Formats: sequence, C-alpha cells, structure tokens
Amino acid sequence: MAQKSPFLPHLASLYRQNPLMAIAVIWVMAVPAVGSLVLASYVYSYPGISDKIYPTLYLIVIVSGTFLMGLALCPTTVLAILTGYWWGWAMFPAVIMAYSLASLLGYFIGLSLDKNSFEALLGNYPKAKALFQKNRDRMGTLIFFTRISPIIPFALSNILFAMIKAGWKNILIYGFLGMLPRTLMAFGIGLAANSLSEALENRTDTLQLMLFITLLAVSIWGIGRFFKSSS
Repeated sequence: MAQKSPFLPHLASLYRQNPLMAIAVIWVMAVPAVGSLVLASYVYSYPGISDKIYPTLYLIVIVSGTFLMGLALCPTTVLAILTGYWWGWAMFPAVIMAYSLASLLGYFIGLSLDKNSFEALLGNYPKAKALFQKNRDRMGTLIFFTRISPIIPFALSNILFAMIKAGWKNILIYGFLGMLPRTLMAFGIGLAANSLSEALENRTDTLQLMLFITLLAVSIWGIGRFFKSSS
C-alpha cells in the first residue's frame, strides 16, 4: 500500500499554528495556475498588442509584473514567455527587474505572516531544524539552486524563504542569479513562437528540452549537496 503523503498533515499542523501562513501556502500553490488561465483568456481576447517599446511601457511591465508575480497571481514563466513573444530582447531587462522586485515583495509578505511557522513544522524533526541552523550562513546556495529549478514554483519558494528567514539580500542577489537561466528559457520560448497560441502552449524543441533537463539536474544536485554537506 502506498504511503500517505505527509504534506496534508503538515499543512494541517501549520494551520493550527498559523492559519494565515497555511492559507498563503495554499494560495501560492493554487492561484498562479488560475491566474495563468485568466491571463491567457484575456490575451486571446485582445491579441492586438503593439510591439512598440516606450519608457511608459517599461514602467508598466515592471510594476505590473512585480505585483502579478509577487502576489502569486501569475507564474513567472507565463509572463516571461508573453513578454518575449510581444517585445523581444529589448524588454528582457524589465522582466529581470520585475522578478527581482517580486521576489522581495513575496518574501516580505511571507515574513509579515510568519510566526515561527518553520520551527513549528520542524518540531518533530530536530535533525532538520539543527541542519538549517547550522547552514544559516549558506542560505545563498540554497536560494540559488532552488531558483534555478524549472519545477519549483517561484511564489511558493518566496514563502519558504520567508519561513527559514533566508534574508532579503540573499533573495535579491542569489535569487536573481538563479532565476536568470529559467527566465532565459521561458523568454526564448516566446521569441521562437510563431503565434500567440504556440507561445502559450509552451511548446519546446530539443534544445529547450535539454536545457530544462539540465537546469533540473543542476538544481537537484545543488539542493542535495546543500543538505548532504551538513549531515
């Protein structure tokens, strides 16, 4: 018989300790998927986006991207794909600024909701608790390899980083570096797409698939090394 996933009991335990943080975890896991569907529906309805770039547009992309990603209203991948498809490399710096600011926004929201939630979750796992305390000065490494993973949701990692008190400077520096490869991959999908539907369907060619696998392997290796080196 398959073992039951420990996620739901842990989430229930977190809800008893800190209901708002538990709701935030559910939010960042569920809402981005809904947000991507709503955004896709909107852009299909209004496909006539101008490809002209002007200073005000830069500001709009940065501000809207910060709040959409920071509040977990839409995945970073979808916004990067659409931005690459509509405006190309000229708008890439705006996307980078947006996800950097969104990282800080999500992190500080998580901090405002946190009431030693992580310690409560690790109450029955003293070794894991000691591990994080021992490696507090290596949080940048964990952030980098978490961000580089193409399968770990951006918004969820913001909440987790807040729980472990990873530090806003680490988030900004190492998160920026870790997000670059996966953002480039998503941006490239938008650039290579011949149509809006092709971009949103997130089709990948052999090169993109190899990059996805490489980023996943690197992130698994790095995260595993972080935990193994302290055991």
